[in-house]
Amino acid sequence: MSLPHKSIATIDSPEFINLQPLDINPLMSKCEIKVFYIGENRNQSYISKEVALEMAKTLRGAPIVGYFKDNKEDFADHGNRMTIDDEGIHFDCLTKPYGFVAPDAQVWFQKFSETDEFGNELEREYLMTTGYLWTGQFEEAQSVIDEGKPQSMELDDETLQGHWAKNTKTGMEFFIINDAIVSKLCILGDDVEPCFEGAAITGESTTPSKFTLDDDFKKSLFTMMKELEFALKGDNTVEQLENQNVETTEVVESEFVEQAEDNSVETVEVENQENIEDASNSEESTEFVKKDEEEEEEASEEEADDSDEDPEDSEDDKEKKVNHSLHTDEEYAELETKFQALQESYSALEAEKEELVNFKNNVEDKQKDELIAKFFMLSDEDKQDVIANKRQYSLEDIESKLAVICYRKKINFVEDASDSTSQEVVVTFDMNDASDDSTPEWVKLVEANQNKL
Repeated sequence: MSLPHKSIATIDSPEFINLQPLDINPLMSKCEIKVFYIGENRNQSYISKEVALEMAKTLRGAPIVGYFKDNKEDFADHGNRMTIDDEGIHFDCLTKPYGFVAPDAQVWFQKFSETDEFGNELEREYLMTTGYLWTGQFEEAQSVIDEGKPQSMELDDETLQGHWAKNTKTGMEFFIINDAIVSKLCILGDDVEPCFEGAAITGESTTPSKFTLDDDFKKSLFTMMKELEFALKGDNTVEQLENQNVETTEVVESEFVEQAEDNSVETVEVENQENIEDASNSEESTEFVKKDEEEEEEASEEEADDSDEDPEDSEDDKEKKVNHSLHTDEEYAELETKFQALQESYSALEAEKEELVNFKNNVEDKQKDELIAKFFMLSDEDKQDVIANKRQYSLEDIESKLAVICYRKKINFVEDASDSTSQEVVVTFDMNDASDDSTPEWVKLVEANQNKL
């Protein structure tokens, strides 16, 4: 099929537009993604750090998808639907793209302190990246930025490679992933637990593990240090300090952030001064050593001459230096006050987070009890393991285990046959709505055994 209108490039060279890195569509919002953690997970799969490094190469360009359900005003699961008709059984995907991982996105590993279902503190190392969501086009995507949502990655079935192996210490079998391509990152609803417990999509730099300083604070800090350097070294100007190597600035900011977490503001002030002085004097140190004695003699003679010629100017210079030093002390005090306010805000957020976690656990316990009660056809002895390990199992785990027991006991499920006049039977099940009592448990079992992470 040919195009209705032909367009041929002329001989003239194209005129490229010099876009800056931040010249992007304003209807997008940047997000931060905890993809998965290293080691064993509760889906009985295992990813080593070496394999994770290879998988990280497939993150850039991956779509961020989701299945939003209007009736619950939240996202659902992976959005798979099974349909049975005269052509057999086939699956449909209900998710749609809400964003993507940029081709130049940063990818890194970061450790997080988490609490498991038994209340044990443990450290997990997550593969992290950043992405963009089209919050301007999709109103529901804004909740991901504002509140954060669970996230579950999907792997490409055709390229997934691995093997089963038993952990000799625990006796549990795990599927060891040797190679895989990340095909999607899926937004989940608040009531859906991902395979990797802490996997989530949040607004940029909102994770509690990061302590960041706003741009105004960094700018004020560096400006203050430049003024302090100017006060301590009378032979340098502010313009000269602004032309110092950019690496010096990065070192100063990095060291301040590390020390800020320990409330060691005074130590940072001393280290920052030393870093700036070392950076500004490193290139001249050799010359200073060679001409040290000679410069000291010349400096002494010049000071003597200046003192004899105009003593009033010398007193003015001293007064200016004293005033400048007092001004610098005031800026230090202001910065320290701002830092203390940031620390107080951080502590308040930590307390709020703990309260929300407790609330979430109570809600999940209630949901799990309701799900177990739906399997009334099973005895308490049949459900003993699930009840005893309720806090350890997810909703999906409980549903899968109880469905397997029903299947083994050959419990019959009667479908709605009220429409006996229809010759063609078409049955459609939404596999993401656990509250739908009409969905047979064996169908839910099929969902549970799908290859999802």
